[in-house]
Amino acid sequence: MIGRPVLLCLALLGMTSAACGGGTPKAPPILRPIDEPHAVSIMARVFREFGLDPVRNRPIAFGPKDATLRLDVAARDKRFGIAYITWQDADKLGDALPKRADPDAIIVVRGSGDDGDVHAALLFAADYMQDDLSGESHTSTSIAAEQKLELATKDILRRAQHESWP
Repeated sequence: MIGRPVLLCLALLGMTSAACGGGTPKAPPILRPIDEPHAVSIMARVFREFGLDPVRNRPIAFGPKDATLRLDVAARDKRFGIAYITWQDADKLGDALPKRADPDAIIVVRGSGDDGDVHAALLFAADYMQDDLSGESHTSTSIAAEQKLELATKDILRRAQHESWP
């Protein structure tokens, strides 16, 4: 037979564990950007929707020191495209990349030298984050990140039409 003090201790122990939430704290979802090949496929699809033939990996001279900027998707026979800037790209380009005051603004830069008439829209991978879909609380689904990238690409192509980029 269990004594009264032991029962009291067990009751108190049960109450304290219930008050603490009863489980281990959940880790926040891990966020990662849309991977580059998938981002390129989304942008290329939008180019085709706008009647443009997308081409991959067009290099242009860029910045004051003629660094090379790779347009991940460009329009064939046109002088514009989109560079999807990963952290590796940003590291490589360094100070040649313009600083962003507004993370929601789409930055458009011009090439340099022989590429002076090229318009390059910069989309930063870190702006298109998605969670790993684990757990119960999603902060940013893949669908939301993909839609945001699709809308940004459409905005760029509408601007190219409106401003008659070459």
